Amino acid sequence: SWGGWELFQELLIVLKQIANKYGVSIGNVAVRYILDKPTVGGVIIGARLGLSEHLNDNAKIFQFSLDNDDVEKIDTISRKSRDLYRVIGDCGDEYR
Repeated sequence: SWGGWELFQELLIVLKQIANKYGVSIGNVAVRYILDKPTVGGVIIGARLGLSEHLNDNAKIFQFSLDNDDVEKIDTISRKSRDLYRVIGDCGDEYR
């Protein structure tokens, strides 16, 4: 619904390039991007019990900042996507 397989792959390629630049994971870049939005106060990150490497990896989101070029690359792809709010509607505060 967001934009199809090809657009999602395009996004993953850009996220991987940015992740390599900072020596972090794709997930770290995605979380940092969302946390930097002015209307976002927090994110919920899934982690499996007993796998401490997830905790260490997730902590890396506080060790780097995206520059304007990084944000513009992600925004360029996002502008090609569909507005999921319009596609699936409001799913309630518990999912935002």
